[in-house]
Amino acid sequence: MARRTAGTGTTSGGRGVRGERHRKLTDEQLESAVRMYRDLEMSVGQVAEHFGVTRQAMWDRLRKRTEMRPQLRHGQDNHFYRGGAKADGRAHNLVEKAIARGALVQPDTCESCGGDGKAFRDGRHPIQAHHCDYNRPLDVMWLCQPCHHEWHRNNVPAEVAS
Repeated sequence: MARRTAGTGTTSGGRGVRGERHRKLTDEQLESAVRMYRDLEMSVGQVAEHFGVTRQAMWDRLRKRTEMRPQLRHGQDNHFYRGGAKADGRAHNLVEKAIARGALVQPDTCESCGGDGKAFRDGRHPIQAHHCDYNRPLDVMWLCQPCHHEWHRNNVPAEVAS
């Protein structure tokens, strides 16, 4: 923990009381930040980096001066987007129902690596049903999460036939 040096206004960490990441911006700088965010569509993080303040500090300042863009991103705007959904959820629902009624048995080991997976804190089973072809909803491979992710990095499942 940094100690305050008596009478100097600085801490033993070498930063000012407010620190360089919490410096006060002039009205001109704030207007420039608003234009960068609103007109140039820069992210809050990019604007904050430009002015040498934290992203949270910049967000606090911008939200008081302009309308913030929506946080939800769908489709290609979302950084998790991987080409769109290959199934409509029907295959997943059918597997869950088949497990519940005993028609499918969820094993305790991964078909790929033979591992037993790491249990999830929220209660989900560590071995996941994986569909290579969504047109065959009950034909699944049982994979641990790392193997499941590895499969999707290297392969593309067959899409649902319309």
